[in-house]
Amino acid sequence: MVSILKSSTHWLTEMGFVNSTLVQSLPEQNGLVFNLCDKNINYSELYNETKEKGGTLNRAYISNTRTIKGPTFVTTGQHIYKSGLEFGDALIAKYEYGRIRVRKVSGNVRLINVARTKKPYTGEPIPAVFLLGDWLNDIGFTPDTLMTAASEPGCITFTAHNKAVIYSDIVKYARQNKMKLIQVSTKDGAPLITLTGNCVGNAGFSLGDIFSANYEYGVIKLQKLDPRRFGFPEAENPGN
Repeated sequence: MVSILKSSTHWLTEMGFVNSTLVQSLPEQNGLVFNLCDKNINYSELYNETKEKGGTLNRAYISNTRTIKGPTFVTTGQHIYKSGLEFGDALIAKYEYGRIRVRKVSGNVRLINVARTKKPYTGEPIPAVFLLGDWLNDIGFTPDTLMTAASEPGCITFTAHNKAVIYSDIVKYARQNKMKLIQVSTKDGAPLITLTGNCVGNAGFSLGDIFSANYEYGVIKLQKLDPRRFGFPEAENPGN
C-alpha cells in the first residue's frame, strides 16, 4: 500500500514551493523533510542522491478542484512508511524558506491556536482559548461540567470537578487558589470550553500563539509549543 501526504495552502508559495518546483522528499525519524530544489540542479545526481537516502522527487502544482485550490504538494510512496508515519497520523509542520519538516504528533496531545475575541462594549481584541469537540466528552469535560482554570507563566490547567461536589465548595476552592470557574458549554452539539481575560494573558499566551494541549481524564494542560518536543532540530540554513 502507498501512503499519501498532501499539503495545500498559500504559505507554500511564501516558502518558495511554487508551481512546477522540484521537491526532494526524504524520510526522517517520525517524519519527513521536504527540500526545495531550484538552484544549480543536476537532475541525475539529485535523483541518485535522493534514491540512496530512501526518498523521492515530486513537483508542486496549482490545484483548482472544488475542495482544494492554490499551491499544492503531494508525495506518495514507501518512504512515508520508512519515516514511521502511518495512515491517520496527526502531523505538525515547521517551515522556513526552501525547507519544510513534518513530525508525528503522538500521545494525548492536541495543537491549538490562541484565538481572537472582543471585549464586550469596547470591541477591543483580546486573546481567547477555545477547546471544542467530542474528545472532551471522553475525558470528563461533558456539557454543564464545572471546571477550574489555573494560570501560571507558560501554562494553563483545566480541571473538571465531579457533578456531585457542592457548587459553593467549588467556588470557595477557586477563590482560595485564585482560579477561574468555568462551565462547559456546547456548540453544534459538541462540548465547548471558552477562556478569555487575564487568565490567558497571565500565562503569556498572545494572539496567534500555538500551544499543545496534553490531556488525561479530568485534566487538560495547555503549554506553549516547544518544537523540540516533537523531534525538530534547531534552526538551520536550508542551504546546508
